Amino acid sequence: MTSPEKVLLIQLRQIGDVVVTTPAVRALREAWPGAHLTYLTEAPSHQVFADSPRVDRVLVRPRRAGLMAQLRFIAQLRRERFDVVIDFFSNPSSAQLSWLSGAPRRIGFALRGRRWAYTDRVPPLVGPHYAAASRAALLAPLGIRPQSLLPEVFLTDALRAAAREQLAALGVKPGDLLVALCPISRRQFRVWPAKHFARLADVLIERYGAKVLLFWGPGEEPFVNAVRAAMIHNALPDYPVPTLRGMAALLEQCHLYVGNDNGTRHHAIAVGTPSVTVFGQSHPEHWTPPGDPRHRGVARDPGCKDRCSYPRCGLECIRDVPFEAVERETESLLELLLRDGIPDRR
Repeated sequence: MTSPEKVLLIQLRQIGDVVVTTPAVRALREAWPGAHLTYLTEAPSHQVFADSPRVDRVLVRPRRAGLMAQLRFIAQLRRERFDVVIDFFSNPSSAQLSWLSGAPRRIGFALRGRRWAYTDRVPPLVGPHYAAASRAALLAPLGIRPQSLLPEVFLTDALRAAAREQLAALGVKPGDLLVALCPISRRQFRVWPAKHFARLADVLIERYGAKVLLFWGPGEEPFVNAVRAAMIHNALPDYPVPTLRGMAALLEQCHLYVGNDNGTRHHAIAVGTPSVTVFGQSHPEHWTPPGDPRHRGVARDPGCKDRCSYPRCGLECIRDVPFEAVERETESLLELLLRDGIPDRR
């Protein structure tokens, strides 16, 4: 297909879902350098593409606006006269937006109840697969294939300098081993017990002399407070909750991420920080770059992951993930990272 003039890309909702579309967006920009790419998402996920050379504009869909505001937004989409829409989300809401855009070519997944919205219907991938590969599959009708499935975010020099200054103010010195610990998630089936994170933090401090930097967002302080209360040693002090991109800049300075399956973890991967992630309801292979020893997932399937009955369950999938399994994977990755000493921070 020759390069279209205007392309609309849609991925609503969660931050991590937006991050894993970045390999597909990168491939589109490389294939169609002259096309005008507009990315449609929701707050706060719109921050993922700030300063990105891959897209020309980011549109933020109003989530809780009234009917008139929604109609005005749809009218705005139609006035744009997009040539192609790629609906990475392909849920009923985004399918409606795809169809209502009026674009002559609309690509989405061939899912029940929304096939009607698309001119090109792509069968979902079957079997274990990375979420970025699933999104990239929507480029097949266009003859485009990403060279890499690693996600990306773009950071400015100012953000990096601010991160270094913040760490210095917290007492982090050159040569310190810095570990990001993120015990948060808004979904209970992704929350490994705080006592396990506390015990793991103590292990990292005792055995490796690590400085442990806790990560959280607005309203998520209770997760962090529970970990601090259960620790024997001290993590680094609290600091002002950063913006999404400020968080990514701090993660880039860390040698290792350990935490729950959340948006912070996807940012760690995007900035190149090795990761160990504890998974609950989700399968690790769906959210972990395949074949990359720097990113590891630990999970337990009590036999109900593929027929989940949450919230009518005891959350055994996440609460019963053994501490020893996460400790073992974390130490294995650290041994790999520290073969030649503590790497310089970027």
